Amino acid sequence: MKKVLFIAYNSPSGSIWINEAFRSAFGMYGEDVEPAVMLVKDAVLVLRSTCKPELLGCLSLTILDRYLDKYNTTVYALKEDVEHFNIKQEEIDKRWKILQFVSKDDFPNFLHSFDRVVIF
Repeated sequence: MKKVLFIAYNSPSGSIWINEAFRSAFGMYGEDVEPAVMLVKDAVLVLRSTCKPELLGCLSLTILDRYLDKYNTTVYALKEDVEHFNIKQEEIDKRWKILQFVSKDDFPNFLHSFDRVVIF
C-alpha cells in the first residue's frame, strides 16, 4: 500500500485548498493508497474551533465533518506553525480526533516516509 501525503498551506479563509486536500485524500480510499493530510503555514488556522470560512462567503468545511470520522484520516500539523498562531490545545476543534504534530526538525524525515507528496 502506497502512502500519499496531501499538504495544504493556504489560509482556510478565501481559499478552497484545504477542502481540496481533504477531498483528494478521501478520494484515495478504495484504491491501494493510504492517504494523510498535513496542515502547514496559514492552513493550521483551520484547527481552531472558531474557524468558520462560510461566514465570509467562502466554501464551508462541512465535508470534513462527514468524512473524517468515516475514514479516520490521519491529520498532521506542523508544530511550529501551530505555535506561531498561538493555537492552544483547548482551542482545537474536536473534529480533529487523529491530529498529530510534526516538528520542523523531523519534517524532512517525515516527508520521506511517504511514497508521494502533493502540495496544495
